[in-house]
Amino acid sequence: MKKNGYSLVLTITMSVIVMAVLFGIYRVVAALYTSTSEGYYIKLAEEAGESGTAYANNCLGKYGNTQTWGDIGSGKELTTASDCRGKQNVYTNNKYVLINSKVRTSFKVGKLEGHADQAAQISAIGEAEVLNSSGVVIRTYSVVVKKSIVWPTNLVAQKSVSGTRRTCGILSGDVYCWGNNVCGQLGNGRSGNCRQATIESGSSVDSVVPVKVLKQIGVLLGKNITDIFTAQYHTCVIADGEVYCWGYNGNGQLGNGRSGANEFSNVPVKIGGLLAGKTVTTIGGSQNASCAIAGGKIYCWGDYRFRGESNSWPKLVEAGTHPDGLPGNYIATGLSTSGSRSANMCAIAGGYAYCWGQNHAGQVGNGGVTSHTQVVNYPSIVKGLSNVTAISQDGYPYHTTLMGRQTHICAIASGKVYCWGGGSNGQLGYHVSDYSTMPQLTRMSSGREFFASHVEAGINHTCALNSQDTRVYCWGSNVYGQLGNGTNINHTHVPTPVVVGNNGIPYGQTVVNVAGGANRGCAVVSNGRSYCWGWNNAGQIGDNTRIDRFTPTESLFLRPVENRYIY
Repeated sequence: MKKNGYSLVLTITMSVIVMAVLFGIYRVVAALYTSTSEGYYIKLAEEAGESGTAYANNCLGKYGNTQTWGDIGSGKELTTASDCRGKQNVYTNNKYVLINSKVRTSFKVGKLEGHADQAAQISAIGEAEVLNSSGVVIRTYSVVVKKSIVWPTNLVAQKSVSGTRRTCGILSGDVYCWGNNVCGQLGNGRSGNCRQATIESGSSVDSVVPVKVLKQIGVLLGKNITDIFTAQYHTCVIADGEVYCWGYNGNGQLGNGRSGANEFSNVPVKIGGLLAGKTVTTIGGSQNASCAIAGGKIYCWGDYRFRGESNSWPKLVEAGTHPDGLPGNYIATGLSTSGSRSANMCAIAGGYAYCWGQNHAGQVGNGGVTSHTQVVNYPSIVKGLSNVTAISQDGYPYHTTLMGRQTHICAIASGKVYCWGGGSNGQLGYHVSDYSTMPQLTRMSSGREFFASHVEAGINHTCALNSQDTRVYCWGSNVYGQLGNGTNINHTHVPTPVVVGNNGIPYGQTVVNVAGGANRGCAVVSNGRSYCWGWNNAGQIGDNTRIDRFTPTESLFLRPVENRYIY
């Protein structure tokens, strides 16, 4: 995800309308301020600068992403009253964003910073001039406002996934990522001082603008990328049946024969070993582990048994050695989705679900629990399920301060949703005080079974696409509005429909897929647009704000090609 955009404006008239609307908004906001403190004037200056970035973005849209105005001081800068070419005093009625007897505000926009083929940064100076009773300026407040923009020309969104503090997506056969990059998680050839203790810290190499993952000769160049997963701090893709990974490699999760506390790669590396020469059809991962299916067999690398191990080459998972494990002649058809922090992994083989990893909250689904220091290190059959077609898990590994957010797992079996594992926030779709060691049916408010075509687990909530009424339902925690029902109060174990209509998923659009994430949900509709709701602290909803959204909100980054996007 990323992330936000203004529709292209094709005429000067529309420019005037856009400016008038923006200025009107700011006048209303300003009228609400009653304080004459310094903070008040700084706020007005900031709002004027925001208006400047919006106007500049509008002009770029009209002129093919080309800057048509000059630098500040040239007399052709973009101002409140100029046209897009920097001609001054064209719009005399809009000389100021706000003007009254005490203050007037305006903006100036100069050259774009870092202007490239697909990204740039708008820098605007917003000014608030304080007036005395005679209308003379007695003090000026200035604020610099910067906005990053991207125009991914001719891109068609295929899939979006979220890892820890970053998002990636497949767009027309290429991968774009944005967010944290200290260990090369963005795959663009840049990285910072990668140390295990600082992976989640901010860095100058982070990017709020989607950057293209490098395609090098012999590594991705000329190949078609068809699938992607993001785990905690690394990402892998399938390209022409081969697997490529990048990011942190402390446990060998990149599968290139290396591991160590400071190991990473800021560009994709090809996975070899036992996968060399094989055609990979499915990939998945969780925490510091990666897995792939080739020829019906499951290969994993990294800490895939969740015991703190380092396995830097793909290995076949254990099969044919445990009565409750995978049979020796198994044929795998699926891997679990989500789970960027979860210390669990699941697979589907022969219509049955198999899970492994931590089991302190019953997340393996075998009817028992183990100490958090003991893990089930082989794929163990989930009891009571057959005809499984999809499976998803998410949540945190064991941690005393994160109780209530233990991993939970949901699957679709015979068309119905079943969940197990941690459930104290209602994320299982039925009432339990702590957790469930066996799958149980998720039921609608009427008591009917929940039939679904897609299911996705979040940290402590779940969303699914109902196959009977084709609506999206969510259940579990709602602290950030991740249920999409218009509020951020109360958790519930009852599937709740997300809002449809003017303030939600548009009427007349059919939901074709759902996706989970950390405290959010997303839906892709039939016209190719994506709508998300829930946690938005880093702009992951994609609506040009960092405000949590309680109803489905369009993710402008995933709009069809005719639009541009601003972050």
